[in-house]
Amino acid sequence: MLTSLFDALGRTVARRPLTTVAVWLVLAVIGFGAAATGLGGPGLLDRVTVAAPVAPGSDSATADAILAGAAPDGGSVSLVVQGVDPADNAVVATMGTVSAELAELDGVTAVVNPYVLDGGLTNPAARDLVSASGDGFVTYVLLEPGAAAVHDAVVDRLEAVPAALRRDSGAAAAASGLVTSTELVSDVVREQARDDLRTGTLVALPVALVVAALALGGLLAAAVPLAAAVAALGTALGVLHLLTYLPARAADVDVSLPAVVAMLATGVTLGNGLFVTARFREELDALSGLAAEAPLLRRRRRDGVVAEAVARTTATAGRAVTLSALALAAATAALLVFSPAVVLGAGAGALVAALLALLAAVTLVPALLTLTGRRLARPGVLRQAAAELLGPAYRAARERARRPRRVALRFLRRRRWAVAIGCLVVLLGLAAPAVALQVRATSAIELLPDGAEQRRFVETLATSYPASEGAAVTVLARAAPGAVGPLAAQVGALDGVARTDGPTALEDAGTGTAQGAWSVVGVHTGDVDTRDRQAQDVVRAVRGLAAPYEVLVTGRAAAQVDLAAALAQRGWLAALAAAVVAALLAFLATGSGTVAGTAVVSGALTLAVSLGTLVAGFQWGALARPLGVTSVGGIEANVLATVAALAFGLGCAHTLLVTSRVADLRAGGTPDTEAVRRGLHRSGRSVLAAVLVVVVVCAAFMAGGGLVIQETGFAITVAALVDLLVLALLWPTALALLGRRAWWAPRALRRAYARVG
Repeated sequence: MLTSLFDALGRTVARRPLTTVAVWLVLAVIGFGAAATGLGGPGLLDRVTVAAPVAPGSDSATADAILAGAAPDGGSVSLVVQGVDPADNAVVATMGTVSAELAELDGVTAVVNPYVLDGGLTNPAARDLVSASGDGFVTYVLLEPGAAAVHDAVVDRLEAVPAALRRDSGAAAAASGLVTSTELVSDVVREQARDDLRTGTLVALPVALVVAALALGGLLAAAVPLAAAVAALGTALGVLHLLTYLPARAADVDVSLPAVVAMLATGVTLGNGLFVTARFREELDALSGLAAEAPLLRRRRRDGVVAEAVARTTATAGRAVTLSALALAAATAALLVFSPAVVLGAGAGALVAALLALLAAVTLVPALLTLTGRRLARPGVLRQAAAELLGPAYRAARERARRPRRVALRFLRRRRWAVAIGCLVVLLGLAAPAVALQVRATSAIELLPDGAEQRRFVETLATSYPASEGAAVTVLARAAPGAVGPLAAQVGALDGVARTDGPTALEDAGTGTAQGAWSVVGVHTGDVDTRDRQAQDVVRAVRGLAAPYEVLVTGRAAAQVDLAAALAQRGWLAALAAAVVAALLAFLATGSGTVAGTAVVSGALTLAVSLGTLVAGFQWGALARPLGVTSVGGIEANVLATVAALAFGLGCAHTLLVTSRVADLRAGGTPDTEAVRRGLHRSGRSVLAAVLVVVVVCAAFMAGGGLVIQETGFAITVAALVDLLVLALLWPTALALLGRRAWWAPRALRRAYARVG
C-alpha cells in the first residue's frame, strides 16, 4: 500500500513539476520575507524570547510571580566606572551633577550611587557601591514600569560619564565605563543570533554544494538538493515566525532557535535530497538502457522515461526518506510532552524543520528532477573534466578507490565479533561522561560572546563588588516575620549556608502595605555561582523543613532544580513515545522486528555519545578555549532537550535509510547475504554523503556562533559522526552476525507488513 501511494505521488509531481516548484517558491519567498521584515510587523528575531527558561507551576515560578506582583520592575540601567578615585573632589562634583540630571528625567524613579547618599562616601552603605580596590564605583538608575521611552536617554547620559570625568578631573585620566541594562543585553543577544543565522547560512550552503557535487559527480545534480534546502529553510523560518504569535508561555521561541531550525532544515533537506537524487540517477540509467529508443524530448517533463524514473524513485527512495524523516519528526514531537515553554518551542521548531525537510524531499526534489530530466544521466561536469584530463588514469583511480571498500567489507566479515565489541567499547567510553550531566537555566548574559560589554559588566561586578551579589536562595513564607523567625534560624543552621537576611515583611512597592502576609528570608551560600551544587543542596534542604505555613523557595538554584525536575518528570514519556514510533517506522521500512529494535538501540547509542561528548566539551570545558566560549558548568535545558531529540532521531533515520535499500533487494528476490552486500554498497555512498552534509552544515553554523548554537551544532555533528561509525562498521557487522535472524518478525506482523508495508 505504501509503495503504491508513493508511486502515485511521484507520478502526480512528474505531471505538474512547474506547479510544485511554484508553490514552494511562493512559500519560501513569504517565509524569508516574514522572517526578515515581518511583512509589515516585527521580524522573527525581534519577536524571539530572551530569558532564562522556567518550569511553569513550580515553587520557584510561583514565588517569582509573588515577588514581581509586590514590586513591579520597570528595569534599570547600570554603570560601572573604573580607573578613578571615587573621593576626588572633581569626581564628586561631576557625579553630583549627573545624578541630579538623571533624577529629573520623567520615568526615573531613583538614582543609586555613593554620591546621592547622606554623607556621601562616608555613609556605611557606600561601601557596597565602591569597588573593593577603591578605584571605581557603580551607579544604578531605576525606571518606572513602562518607561521604555526614557531608557535610551539614560543610556546616552551614562555612556558620556567617563568622558566627563576625564575632562573634569586630572585624577580620572584613565576613567572608563561599562553600561548595561536588560534591553541592551537583549539587543546584543538578538544581534548575535542574527550573525549566527546569517553567517551559518552563507557558509553552509556553498560548502554543502561542494560536498554534494563531489558525491553526485556534478554541479547540476548537486543543485537539486541545494534548491530544495533553500526552499525548506525559507518556509521553516516563516512558520517559526508564526509560532512567535502563540499565547504567552504556550511555546517560547528562544533567541537561539532560528539558527537551530535553519541548521536542521538545511542539513536534513540536503541529505534527503541527495539520497533521492542519487536513486533517481540509478533508476534513470536502468530505464534508459531498457528503453533506448525513447526520444530525448526537449521538454523533459513530457519524457516518459523521466516520469517513470521519478515515480520509481519516489516509490522507493521517497518512501525510505519519508519513514526515516518521520522517525526524526517523532523524536522532535516527543518534546511537546514537556511543560517548560522554551522546550515546547524547541520541539515545535524542530518538528517544523523535520516535516518541511520531508515534504521538500518527496515533492520539490522530484519536481526539480523531472525538469532536469535526462541531463542527470550524463556524467557531471566534474567527472567529464576529470575523464578528459586524465583519461585511463581516471578510470584506474576510480577502480583503486573501490578496493579499500572491498577490503573493508572482507575484514568486517572475517572479524565480526572483534569489530562489534571494539565499536561498542569506543561508543560506551565516549558516552560515559553523560552520567555527570547538569541541567542549567542559563541567563541572557551567559549567552553573550566573550568580550561583550554587558558580559564584562557582570564579570566586573562579581569580582570588584562582591556585596552586590544578592541572596543565592530566597525563601517566601506565608506568615508574619515574627512567626517565620524559627524557620529562618533552621535555614541558617543548614550546611552550606553562610548567613541569612530577615525575615522581613514583603510589602507592596506602590502602597507600602503588607502583600498577602508573606515574609522573605534571603539565604547566602558564599558560592560565586548561585546555581552551584551547594546552592541546589540548600534549596532541597529548605524545602525539606517542616513549617506550619506555606513555604516557597526561589532563586537561580531553585529555578534550576525545578527545571531539571520538570524535564525528568516527563522524560520517560518522551523517550517511550519516540522509541515506539521509531520502531514502528523501522518495521514499516523493512518488515523486520529485529531491525526495528536494532534501530532504536542505534538511536540510543547516538544519543548517549552526543550527550557524553557534550558534557566533556562544554560542561567540563574541554572545548571552551578552542571554541572561544565560557563554560557555564552545565548544559542549557533547551539544548539538552533539542540535542536528545535530534541525536536519537538522526540515529534512527540514517539506519532506516541504509536498511531500507537492503529490504528492497530482499523483496525483489535477492538472497540475504547478497542483499546486504549490494544494499550497503549502493546506499552507503549516498547515505555517507547525506551524513557528511549534516556535519558540514552544523560545523558552518558553529563557526562564530553563540554558546547555544555551538553546543547544539557540536552535539549534532558528533551524532552524525557516530552514525558514520555505526553504519560503516557496527551495522554491517550486526547484519552479518544475525544472518536470517536480522529479518525476523512475528507471524502477525509479517501479515500486516504484507498488506501495508
